Amino acid sequence: MMNDIMIDLETVDNVASSAIVSIGAVECDIITGKTGEEFYRVVDLTDQAETGLTFNHDTISWWMEQSDSARQVFNDKRNRELPVDMCKSFIKWVDSLETNNEKIRVWGNGASFDNAILWHFLRRYGFTPPTRFWNDRDMRTLVGFYPYQLLQDWKIKNQRTGVYHNALDDAKYQVALCSNIMQELGVKEIY
Repeated sequence: MMNDIMIDLETVDNVASSAIVSIGAVECDIITGKTGEEFYRVVDLTDQAETGLTFNHDTISWWMEQSDSARQVFNDKRNRELPVDMCKSFIKWVDSLETNNEKIRVWGNGASFDNAILWHFLRRYGFTPPTRFWNDRDMRTLVGFYPYQLLQDWKIKNQRTGVYHNALDDAKYQVALCSNIMQELGVKEIY
């Protein structure tokens, strides 16, 4: 049984009220790196500003500088859902996992970023987050414990696959990185 989910969001702002472009999530065991079910959706941006979600000029400019492959998310109609439908899909996906929602640890890249934005987004559309706030985990803090040169060596030996800033590809890479750090630090169990 896996008790972890790694999420990654692509957004158009960098605060909790940000509009979401896409979400990727991977069920995983953060210590072993084993992965399970995956979730990926592109979120329709059309009405997000009307509900008070924010767009930031600097972030949108940053998107314009990204690769054609990364920017393709804005044209992806196959995986696109309205915000309410994405919320329902995500909650249904979490509920379908073989783990008690009370025990699922949700990992994101930054204490104030992925998890905070997703929970704010769900609440904005009238949904309760499907996991417990005390099980939020911060990947950025974990990576900060890892010696810089070891991190650089790991990145050289473990070349990224997929598209940078594709939420699902990023989430999978984040699982691999965190698992490596957990193993290097000798972590056997997480509470």
